[in-house]
Amino acid sequence: WEREPSFCCGKPPPACAQSGRGGIFSVLREKCKRIHKALQGISGLKVVGESFSPAFHLQLQESTGSREEDVKLLQEIVNHCMDRSIALTQARYLEKEEKCLPPPSIRVVVTVEQTDEELERAARTIKEVAQAVLL
Repeated sequence: WEREPSFCCGKPPPACAQSGRGGIFSVLREKCKRIHKALQGISGLKVVGESFSPAFHLQLQESTGSREEDVKLLQEIVNHCMDRSIALTQARYLEKEEKCLPPPSIRVVVTVEQTDEELERAARTIKEVAQAVLL
């Protein structure tokens, strides 16, 4: 090998995390923080989850009073975003089996492969669509 492999069964896990691609986690963390910040303040929606997490949720700030109606509103946002090439999904739960069913939400996932421009476009699109659907 010309360079040391990033994974070797002889290395302890922390050494593997730091080798070669160790910076990938800090890049992902920064991307997560940026999109969290960009999605704050959308009228009618709230961001739920830690700012450093690559998976978080968008929930209605206030429920309509009907879970079914809340799900429909969020699905409309998902559909309009999909029409504009932004892939989102609603969080799915086993409604009859969950003891404490979380409120309906849109699940957002950030990956390290997404460019800053793609993340900015996604945040802008989500804001525009949410404002159109919820106002």
